[in-house]
Amino acid sequence: MKKLIYSLFVGASAMLMASCMEVDNFDEPGAHFTGRIIDVTTGENLLADQGECRVRIWEKSFSLNPEHQDIPVKQDGTFNNTKLFNGTYDIVPQGAWWPADTIRLGIGKKTVTQNFEVTPYLKLFDFQTELVGDSLFMHCRIDAPKKEGLPQIMEIRPYLSLNQFCGAANCISYYNNTAHRVNIMSTWEKLEKLDDGKSKVFTVKAKVKPGYIYFVRMGAKVRDDFEKFNYTEIKEIKVE
Repeated sequence: MKKLIYSLFVGASAMLMASCMEVDNFDEPGAHFTGRIIDVTTGENLLADQGECRVRIWEKSFSLNPEHQDIPVKQDGTFNNTKLFNGTYDIVPQGAWWPADTIRLGIGKKTVTQNFEVTPYLKLFDFQTELVGDSLFMHCRIDAPKKEGLPQIMEIRPYLSLNQFCGAANCISYYNNTAHRVNIMSTWEKLEKLDDGKSKVFTVKAKVKPGYIYFVRMGAKVRDDFEKFNYTEIKEIKVE
């Protein structure tokens, strides 16, 4: 009896070891998916912050209800992923713009490039900076490419960084508080405007230190599901 039990144990162990040594015959992920988020009002890449917006994808090849994956959008408005499995994906860009349509796309061994044209909620323009002593004044105006149904405009904030990555996700935390923002909380219809139908000038002030080089911009957001920012360009400010 002991010999029988021992033989069964040895056989089971051998089978377990053999199964562990089986070669995984699935190809490692190597499909390449890349593209741009394009501001439909300019035809240029949409100004973003590093990783704040995303391209959300669902692989539909093997499941009717798959988990999503997110590809971050870079500051220059591009996105890139070189480690996807070959398959069929549902894809939608998500960020500080009017909701975009979900598309279905096959992604295979070759590089697949897909650009998305989106309409930003807000356009920040006439961005000006003025350094007076240790006070940095930043000014901008806002416009809305699509005004009907625009969500409530919440606020405008300054963003300061010590490197070229600048925005809500990459900034000096000291300036990221209520003291350095303009609280708007208004619909577009009730927003104070100038004769051209665009907003008045908004101004924020921040204390800066001599001997530093700052990268600065301003951002504004609306009350939608994501509450991400539309931005001005980035300016470099050297404080003597």
